[in-house]
Amino acid sequence: MAIYHCSVKVISRASGRSVVAAAAYRSGERLTDERLGKCHDYTRKSDIEHREIMAPDRTPDWMLDRSRLWNGVEAAEKRKDAQLAREVEISLPRELGAEDRRALVEGYVREHFVSQGMIADVSLHRGHSADGQEQPHAHVMLTMRDLTGEGFGKKNRDWNASKRLEGWREAWADHANRALERAGHDERIDHRSLKEQREAARDQGDAERESDLDREPMGKVPLAAVAMERKGTATERGDEQRAVRARNQERRELTQQLREISARIAETMRSLGDKAKGMAQGLRDRLGAAWGRQDQAADRGAAERIAEATAQRGERDRDGPEPGSAAERIAGRLDKIGKHDPLERERRRDREQDKDMER
Repeated sequence: MAIYHCSVKVISRASGRSVVAAAAYRSGERLTDERLGKCHDYTRKSDIEHREIMAPDRTPDWMLDRSRLWNGVEAAEKRKDAQLAREVEISLPRELGAEDRRALVEGYVREHFVSQGMIADVSLHRGHSADGQEQPHAHVMLTMRDLTGEGFGKKNRDWNASKRLEGWREAWADHANRALERAGHDERIDHRSLKEQREAARDQGDAERESDLDREPMGKVPLAAVAMERKGTATERGDEQRAVRARNQERRELTQQLREISARIAETMRSLGDKAKGMAQGLRDRLGAAWGRQDQAADRGAAERIAEATAQRGERDRDGPEPGSAAERIAGRLDKIGKHDPLERERRRDREQDKDMER
């Protein structure tokens, strides 16, 4: 997968370094440091994919020669602790081909460095990581002084601003992501730390991405250790990186298992919920039907009893109901109900009045 790496550092004489030697190593060429009278030959390096010097339009021709350029930088610096050059080291997406990687780096360097007046010595390396996988990357060595006529002027302190540095780092992620998108890849890189990315995912409510970002950062393995690892010699830093990679892989596998289990639980709960709803509806239907049948039976029974009671009451003056019979009990209940019914009481008074008049 595409990884983000963009480091900016200074090549300084205070640490005993030579900018000519650095340029020779990164370009895979043979250069002589005229100040020290020492030759640096790296022509046997086999991982150089591309090298070029990119410069503003007003740059003198002699500065387009790598040896003359960096020897000129050494000559312009008098202090024993002088800062000689700024180097930007960037990892290139493995998903891109060689030509796409070259175009990506050239566009980034031209927009953010050359356009500001810097001369850039660009070298693209195929490279390999400690685990033996391809790790393409680029070294961009930048001049630190303004150009004045045919030579170098004063140091440009504005290029040292921390905001500018952060802008370069963010811009690299933007350039790389656009290149990945043009090439049809879904992978993206992010200049922010893992902690910052996790916090952003949490704020956005993206629990899945937050979980994916919950991993240990990979420590950097020095070039010397990488060279030893490639020769089959294990190193302490290489072992540390392999251990981190193994823990991150285990974390990813466990996270994936947890997601699968959670998905199965959710599906099971949904299925049980659907079954429970169906069972509940079936019970409601059966209960409704049972209550309906009971009501109908009760209505029929009540009608029959009321009819029987009415017939019996019509003949009670002559025969009277059989004591203790169902008709008598029902008639009694109806009679009791009637006594409390205002309409029935009124009808009873009317009947009594009629009898009095007849008498």
